[in-house]
Amino acid sequence: MDTKTGRAIAAAFDIVASLTALAPLRATYMFKWSDALGPMWGPLLTQCTLTFPVFVAGGFVVTLGASRVSYNPQAPGRQAATTAACLGAVAICIWVGQQTAPAHSSCRGVLVNATYAALSGVMVKLLTGHQENIDAAVALEKNPAEHVDNAPEKQLVQLRERQLRKLRFVPTVAFVFCALTTLLTDSACSSGLVARGNVDEFKMVYRNESVTGWVSVTDDTKRNLRMMRSGHSLIGGRWTSTGDSIFGVFYYADAVRMIKGRESNPASNRRMVEDQPEGWTQPLTRRSMRGSGSERALQIGLGVGVSARSLHSMNVRVDVVEIDAAVYEAAIEHFKLPKRLNAVYLTDGRQFIDEAATSTYDYIVHDVFTGGSVPASLFSQSAVQQLQRILKHDGVLAMNYVGIPNDKRTMGHVARTIGTSFAYVRCFAEILEDRDTMTNMMFFASAKPLEFDISDDLLHIIGKHTIRGRVLGGMLSNEVDVSGFVKNTDLSPITDSWNPLPQWQ
Repeated sequence: MDTKTGRAIAAAFDIVASLTALAPLRATYMFKWSDALGPMWGPLLTQCTLTFPVFVAGGFVVTLGASRVSYNPQAPGRQAATTAACLGAVAICIWVGQQTAPAHSSCRGVLVNATYAALSGVMVKLLTGHQENIDAAVALEKNPAEHVDNAPEKQLVQLRERQLRKLRFVPTVAFVFCALTTLLTDSACSSGLVARGNVDEFKMVYRNESVTGWVSVTDDTKRNLRMMRSGHSLIGGRWTSTGDSIFGVFYYADAVRMIKGRESNPASNRRMVEDQPEGWTQPLTRRSMRGSGSERALQIGLGVGVSARSLHSMNVRVDVVEIDAAVYEAAIEHFKLPKRLNAVYLTDGRQFIDEAATSTYDYIVHDVFTGGSVPASLFSQSAVQQLQRILKHDGVLAMNYVGIPNDKRTMGHVARTIGTSFAYVRCFAEILEDRDTMTNMMFFASAKPLEFDISDDLLHIIGKHTIRGRVLGGMLSNEVDVSGFVKNTDLSPITDSWNPLPQWQ
């Protein structure tokens, strides 16, 4: 490599490193302009300041490198060895990047790539300096007399060149400054809490970037509640004064154990007492609400863990499937999710139900809505068939769905899809005052009749004036009639290849 080419390549690497290191900060500033310019010109302007300059500098490096290789042909063996060494170096860099910056951590990934560019520039500068020393030594061997005649001038020139070489590393120092500035000042680069993100009535107590976006836990001191968010979606919360869920629909899942004719029904656990009138039974107690420990439940989508915690308190062995480890961590640390659940699987829900053993669970609580797009693969006919397969013969499915009760198109296809695998399907809305407003709804499905037994005795044990008691007490009056959809063969079930739910919602 000649020294001029080396210096040009090193300068290009320095530019790439600094531009990449400052990308998160520039993005924060440019997004304001992007929004003002609209959906066509806004992203174009943003990318002109973010990625395009990096691509241009990268193309400049490749062009110079290719040109030098073309002018300096090598023997086939040496060329193969050089190629293998380059590919090996790239593979090592990729592996190191994966270990130090997870795929979901965008800022750390950006800084790792910037570091690679900066280190590449340093290596090129060192190699260029070494080449300059070699060139000087060769020139001295060829013309020793000229070197002796002009010794003072030559020494002065060499001293000046050595001083200039030190200045070549100033851009590297600038890169370090840029990277530290981004790391310490940009909120997207911190996996911890950012003080300036708090205001008087909101206090963030947990924050972590994960596979579903930024997962955060925030205290609303004005309304006295704690909530968990994933990105811009509110996925659950609790009132700090009572510990109750801010979303009442999650308590509907408790009704899977309150079905007439089932052994799990608390009314079935009443014991007949001797020396009492015929038909008299012992009143319900908290003890009678607890299961024997043989029941198993699967929770798909954890949220803050309301349903999982409630079933666990009834002595049900609960398995949790949650794709986001940060959600599980936040539920444990900030929402009192029991640590000693039966099992926790941090994996994709569809993959889990496809691989789970047949006839494993008495209950399945399916709640994978995050307030944004629908995980379509978990609402298809094949997914419902897998849910039915891993349930026991009299098992119950509780599936949370967010929609509009009067939206007959969407409700019809969802109910029909569930009805292709279950003989009995019922649906209850959290709020039914306005049927044209989006609300949480819980579908219940089973191979056996679904006649709920939510008695006054049971509500007295739960606490009629608690949110859980009020929600369960009003559940039956909030039923959405889907019987006309379940067996309607004119409605097409949602499939993996035809799933319009993300567009309809």
